[in-house]
Amino acid sequence: MAKFVLATLFTALVSALITVPASAASGPVLQEPTSSLSQALSCSADVSSPAKTPVILVHGTFTTPEETWRWGYQRALRTAGYPVCTVQLPHRAEIDMQVSVEYVVHAIRSVYSSAERKVSVIGHSQGGGLIPWALRFWPDLAAEVDDAIALSGPQDGTRLANGVCVPGRCPDVAHQLSAGSKWMRALVREPLDGVAFTSIGSYSDEVVFPAPTATRFPGATDIFVQDVCPDRLVGHLGMLSDAVAYALVADALTHAGPAMPARVAASTCFATDLPGLDQAGRARLLNTAVAAAGAFYSLPCTPSEPPLRDYALAG
Repeated sequence: MAKFVLATLFTALVSALITVPASAASGPVLQEPTSSLSQALSCSADVSSPAKTPVILVHGTFTTPEETWRWGYQRALRTAGYPVCTVQLPHRAEIDMQVSVEYVVHAIRSVYSSAERKVSVIGHSQGGGLIPWALRFWPDLAAEVDDAIALSGPQDGTRLANGVCVPGRCPDVAHQLSAGSKWMRALVREPLDGVAFTSIGSYSDEVVFPAPTATRFPGATDIFVQDVCPDRLVGHLGMLSDAVAYALVADALTHAGPAMPARVAASTCFATDLPGLDQAGRARLLNTAVAAAGAFYSLPCTPSEPPLRDYALAG
């Protein structure tokens, strides 16, 4: 009888040690209200019966999905036959990115569930940094994502944030976007597993710099528009309309694995904008950017970066 009890206890102990809890397999529990997460996601009607891989668009700091995507990428991708979803990050993505990233996690899971197939995710600026963070710390997402693509995503931070942050006068998001921040060190601590990640930057980006390190992610395919067209000048907001950047995105979406500059036609260098661009929409984004720059120091400021949540301290 004693031997039986010992054997039973031993079996239970081994089982407990080798069994991975569901929460560990799917990542940390989301803290944001489910209703808020769901309301932030907007999709085209064909996402539940897609003929092509659905694409989720994630905007950057100080903007909205409409300001960032509707006049350019959203139009071009819809014309190309892709179901498109957008995520509205809270407070125009001006807050702690550990809050904002939960909206990306929820969006990927929701669209994958609706489409019953893998999705692709494209992010600009902060949005391009939230995507790999979501994939790093919510491991279930890797099986749900085909392509992850960042346009001017600050994978190693940006020196611009370091420059505007003075002691006691810096918003949380700027602390986190600074080169060398705790957020950035946690983000690049390990490469991504199981996802084709293309990070597209520009040597003339005046917001996310210095190149090439600012947009570089370990294990990703790091590309610059100048790899295709050496003398091309593309700024931070210009990445949202540039024909070469879009050609690289389209290449990733239409091939297995990440984008390859060699597959982009040389004639693309003679094009300026992505197909179907709405000039009025682009002008509105530029006006928004000017207003955001002026309102930067009106944001709540803290003396230091928000502490990393427990899940990001290791792994």
